[in-house]
Amino acid sequence: MAAATKFTTIRFNEDVLNLICKQAALDGQTPTEFIRNTVLEKLEDSLDYQDAFKIIHESHGKTISREDVKKQLGL
Repeated sequence: MAAATKFTTIRFNEDVLNLICKQAALDGQTPTEFIRNTVLEKLEDSLDYQDAFKIIHESHGKTISREDVKKQLGL
């Protein structure tokens, strides 16, 4: 079952909104799509950062060299 869609309002000054509209057009998106995708990308980046921080913390400083990783992967 899909989650219900909720709405919010974001206010931008005219200059910022013009930049958003121009960038959205360059990307072949509507301004709404551009804003939604930008927010989702930021959330994904933040979650990735949190995961990486947790993994580094749990490793207690133990690292593996790039060469060792390549050997483990048969590269």
